[in-house]
Amino acid sequence: MLIGYQGVEGSYSELACKKFAGDAEYQMKGYPTFRTLVEAMMDDQLDYIALPVENSTSGPITRTIDLMKYLEVSAVEEVYIKIDHALITKTPMEMSEVTTVYSHPEALEQCYAHLSQYPNIEIREYADTAEAVKMVKESTDQNLAGIAGSHAAELYDMTVIRENISDNPLNTTRFLFFRKGIQGTRTGMDKTSLYIESNHSTGSLSEILNIFRSHEINLLNLTSRPIQNKPFSYGFFIDVEKGKEDSILTKALQDIGEVSKYINMLGTYQKGEIPSYEGVLVNE
Repeated sequence: MLIGYQGVEGSYSELACKKFAGDAEYQMKGYPTFRTLVEAMMDDQLDYIALPVENSTSGPITRTIDLMKYLEVSAVEEVYIKIDHALITKTPMEMSEVTTVYSHPEALEQCYAHLSQYPNIEIREYADTAEAVKMVKESTDQNLAGIAGSHAAELYDMTVIRENISDNPLNTTRFLFFRKGIQGTRTGMDKTSLYIESNHSTGSLSEILNIFRSHEINLLNLTSRPIQNKPFSYGFFIDVEKGKEDSILTKALQDIGEVSKYINMLGTYQKGEIPSYEGVLVNE
């Protein structure tokens, strides 16, 4: 099977792909943007894609989930990856020698407090964590640094000068793996992701939430997103603790359909295992 991800070798998405594949035979392919990644799946060039959808520090990763609103796709597995951001340079150096740090905007946000301690450092966004490290390696400037996982430093033969610099030492990213098409019934699954657009009348969101509550369905996540070309109108990504084949959820969605304009069942899957944080030290 061929799995696609955004970024280059050494990224956290690549780690998620390896965890998803397990012992199966697989190949991976990186793409420059999430949009080109999703387009490749919809053009039947990939069997599965990895999308980071939520981070325990910075919250929902909306630029990925927004791409899935109106597509016929299926989320088939949830994978959590512990994020151990490291500051990586060509050679060993002091923090006072670092002039510029590059990384993905999410990674920079997740390390904001730590980086703020060093006013001498300029912060610049880059397309991907591992790609930032690769760029630093190829640069003639010896005082640049990248933020990525320490595995990226090993891959590109670079130096880690600071480990675990995330503001939240329990920093974790949740990935969903999608395939093209609507999935059939999957038994034993306990989590479902949905995208719903209400009719935008007063109290319409409350109606939807009350329907879930009346059917005793536990909501695990609710993220509102603006609808393009409809100013100040919103759709909602919702994760619920029920499988697609569950008759209670089926009835709830029938009721929600009466007060909503659009429902997209994005997939039913088993809850992923959140990494153990035993022994993780909090930065002072």
